[in-house]
Amino acid sequence: MGKLSYAHISFLTFQATLQVICVCLAGYICARCGILNAQAQKYVSVLNVNLFTPALIFSKLASSLSLKKIIEISIIPIFYAVSTAVSVGCSKVASRLLRLNEPESNFVTAMSVFGNSNSLPVSLTVALAYTLPNLDWDIVSDDNPDKIASRGILYLLIFQQLGQVLRWSWGYNTLLKRRSPKELAFDPYSMSSISQDEELHETLGQCNDEEASSSGYCDEGTPGDMTPGSKISMNSESDATFTTEARVIDGSSLTEENDDTFYVHHQVTFKDQVLAKFRGFLNFMNPPLYAMALAVVVASIPMIHDAFYVNNGFIQNTLSSAIHDLGSVSIPLILVILGSNLAPDSSIDPPSKNFKKIIVGSLVSRMILPPIILLPIIALCVKYIQISILDDPIFLIVSFILTISPPAIQLSQICQLNGLYEREMASVLFWGYVVLTLPTAIVIVVASLEVLDWAGKLVV
Repeated sequence: MGKLSYAHISFLTFQATLQVICVCLAGYICARCGILNAQAQKYVSVLNVNLFTPALIFSKLASSLSLKKIIEISIIPIFYAVSTAVSVGCSKVASRLLRLNEPESNFVTAMSVFGNSNSLPVSLTVALAYTLPNLDWDIVSDDNPDKIASRGILYLLIFQQLGQVLRWSWGYNTLLKRRSPKELAFDPYSMSSISQDEELHETLGQCNDEEASSSGYCDEGTPGDMTPGSKISMNSESDATFTTEARVIDGSSLTEENDDTFYVHHQVTFKDQVLAKFRGFLNFMNPPLYAMALAVVVASIPMIHDAFYVNNGFIQNTLSSAIHDLGSVSIPLILVILGSNLAPDSSIDPPSKNFKKIIVGSLVSRMILPPIILLPIIALCVKYIQISILDDPIFLIVSFILTISPPAIQLSQICQLNGLYEREMASVLFWGYVVLTLPTAIVIVVASLEVLDWAGKLVV
C-alpha cells in the first residue's frame, strides 16, 4: 500500500466524475439558451421513461443474466437488502431530527435508498480495473484488466437492476408520487394535538356536534342527517337498534332480518375481484418494470436468449441491435436533463419551506451515514466469511463505491414526471455530483484497497 499514489487515484476519480459533468453542462447550456425549457424537459423525460430507459434496462439485463449467473451472484440481493434497510433507517433518523413532514421524509428516503449504480460507478470501476495493480482474482485463470472490468460491470448491473425494480415501484408509486399542494405544505410539528372526537368529526365530514350526539350517526355527504329510510335509537345500554326497509345503496342490498340486525349482501362477483386486482397491478406497473419482466423471461429461456444475443442471426442484427441503440440514448439524455434542471425557469414550483433541510437530510442520509455503518460490515465479511465472490477484489471496490455514490440521476426524471420537489432534486444532484463525489470517492477507493490489503485479498 505504500506504493499507492493517492494523487493518481484522485486523478482517475476526477476523470470519471468530469465525464458526467461535461454531459450535464451541455444540458445546462441548452436550458440557459432556452432550447430546453421546463415544458421541453418534461416531454423529453416522458419519452425517456417510456422508450429509451426500458430499452436500456432490457438490453443490459437480458444480455447479461442467465440462470447460472443468478445462482453465482445470489449474495448480491442479500447485500442490497441490507444496504437498503440501513439507508432507510438513516433517512428516517435524519428526517425526524430535521422535523420533516411525510412527503419531505419520503423524498429524503428516496435519495438515501436509490444511489447511482450506473454512470459514475461504471466509469470509475472500469478506470480502476485498468489502472490499479493487484486486482486479479486467484480462481480466474489468466485474469486480466478486461476480465476484471467485465466482472465489475456485471456486479454493478445486478445492483442496478435491483435498484431499478425498487425505484420504479416503491420509489415511483409511493416515495416520489404526485402530491397535492395541501400534502406538501402539511406541517405535523406546528399542529396542536387533536382529540379523538375531533378526528372522528373530521372523518365523518365535520358534522354538527348536536346532530351527531342526538342521532348517533353523521353522513359525510349530508352532515348531521340520517340516511333516508332508516333510523337509529340508542338505549341506556348503548345498544343500537336498526329498523330499515329493504333498499339498495352503492350496489349493496340491505335486508331487514329482525328488529336488531340486518345483513349487507355485497353483489361482488369473482370476476369483479379479479378485474380489481388486475387494475391494481396495471396501476403499479410502468414501462421500465415491463422491460425488466420481459428481460428476465428472455434471459431465462436459452433458445430466445441465444437468438437475441448469441447466434448473430436475423433477430440479433435487427431487433436486438435496435433495442441496444435505443437504450444507449437513455443515460446521456438523463444527464442532459439533469444539467437543464440546474437552470430551472420560473414555471417550476418555488423551493419548499424546508428546502435546505431537505438537501442536508438527503446528502447526509445518502453519502455519509450509510457508509459509516456499512463499510465496517463489508470489511468484516471480506475478512472472515468464506464466499467465493467476496474474494474478488473488484467486488469489494464496487461495494464500497456503491455505499457513497450520489443519488441516482433517474430520480430527477421521476420528480419531473410527478411535478415533485424539482428544485430540491436539482440541488441534491449538484451537491452530490459536483461537490461531494470527488472527495468521497477518493476516500472510499483508498479505504477499499486498505481493506483488501488487511484481508489478504490483494495478489502481490
